[in-house]
Amino acid sequence: MPDDVFTPRPAGDHRVAPTTVAEQRPVLWIALGRQRVGKTVLLSAAAQFFRARGAPLEIWNADQQNRSHSLSRFFADAQAPDGEGGLLDGRDWIVERVDDLAARGGPDRPRGAVLDIGGGFTGFSTLVDRVPLAELLAAAGVRPVALFVVGPEQADLDYLEHFAADGRFLPEATAIVLNEGLVEEGRSASRAYARALEHRAVNAAIRRGARVVSFPVLGCVSQLADPGLTYEAVLRGEYGPGQSRLGLFATAEVRRFWSRDLPRFFGRFPPEWLPCPVGGTLDVSGAAEGGTP
Repeated sequence: MPDDVFTPRPAGDHRVAPTTVAEQRPVLWIALGRQRVGKTVLLSAAAQFFRARGAPLEIWNADQQNRSHSLSRFFADAQAPDGEGGLLDGRDWIVERVDDLAARGGPDRPRGAVLDIGGGFTGFSTLVDRVPLAELLAAAGVRPVALFVVGPEQADLDYLEHFAADGRFLPEATAIVLNEGLVEEGRSASRAYARALEHRAVNAAIRRGARVVSFPVLGCVSQLADPGLTYEAVLRGEYGPGQSRLGLFATAEVRRFWSRDLPRFFGRFPPEWLPCPVGGTLDVSGAAEGGTP
């Protein structure tokens, strides 16, 4: 089992050297996995976290099956395909976004984007079957970051095995994200994921440089997802119509998740995989305070 999985680290110990914005390449974070493993929760957390630190990330929502908990619910500027469309329409929409990202240059070039492709057989699947997307993006100066989000079930690793086969899509920057929120209450995450970490696809990906990281639990996540509440909105007490105010304990849990758990989680990634440096924690007014916990 990799030593940075499930192992608490001392404050400030992230085993990666600090990096500057100037050293960053534009990144494209793509979450892959079957339905209901937490891909949208992960990408939403990443977009909120790095935008709060100044990264001008674009939000690409290609998941047209998930309407109620999609990225578009959290981000008013999220880009999404028009209408229902089919697989080829979805593929062409992604191609347009990627082409635009790769073509832009100069000081106004965004740091990158997050892409939610949804679950099942998608337009993205048809795209990587057709072209070596990871290599094309790297050649264009964009770093693709594949985030394979999995739960404890062996079937959750089918996507990793599928995209790794024949070099479909397993870029140099690949993370296997173990979602602790999917672990049955009362079980330890290390025991729940023990079999998954022995899977041949996981071991093959690790040999090629993939990182295995554990995504922390936020017990009140559904209380945010259903009404489309962001972490900062909760901490600032900014609720809109139809959004119920979280109680004292749920708000405290969000504060810990935002100020401690997410910086620790993203601090385990190599800095060149990130949209911008992790930096310090942020208070609810957006000002940096101290170093990364």
